[in-house]
Amino acid sequence: MDIRIRAMDDAADRAGFTCGVEALDAWLRQQAGQAQRRRLASVWIASPAAHPERIAGYYSLAPWQVAFEDCPEDLRRGLPRYPIPVILIARLAVASDRQGKGLGGILLVDALQRAGAASGLVPVQAVLVHAKDERAAGFYAHYGFQRFPRQRFVLFLPMATAARLASAR
Repeated sequence: MDIRIRAMDDAADRAGFTCGVEALDAWLRQQAGQAQRRRLASVWIASPAAHPERIAGYYSLAPWQVAFEDCPEDLRRGLPRYPIPVILIARLAVASDRQGKGLGGILLVDALQRAGAASGLVPVQAVLVHAKDERAAGFYAHYGFQRFPRQRFVLFLPMATAARLASAR
C-alpha cells in the first residue's frame, strides 16, 4: 500500500471523501479546516502517493482532559486529584473503497506515534477515543484500548502502552 500521511492541506479533495458514516464525512468537508486553523485539532490525511489530492483516510488529534473521578483506576493510579490530560483521537475514518485493507490500523499507529512525540513535550497520561459504535469500539479494543467502566464507547490507551505499540510497528 503506497500511502503517504501528511497534515491536511488545501490540495486535499475533502468533498470527494466518503467513508459510509455521514457524521465523519460531513466533519471532514465542513469543519476540519476550521478546527485546524483555530488550532482546536490537527488533521492528518492518508493519500495514495500517485494521487496526493485523494483522501484515503484521515484522523484528527486534539488536547483533552478527563475528570479524575471519571477515570478508571488504571489511569488515575498515583496521580493527584486533578483533571487528567490526554490526547484525543477525535475522529478516524477510512474511505469506503479502502476499508478492510489495513489502512485503519496504519492511521491509528501513525496517530499514536504523533501522540507519543507530543507527550514528550507536553506530558499526557493516555490516548482517548470516543467510539461511534460497538464496531468502532472493537477496532480500538483490538489494539489494546480499554473501556471506561461506565462509558462503553469511551476507551483509553495509557501513553506507555501507546508508545510500545507505535514503536513495534
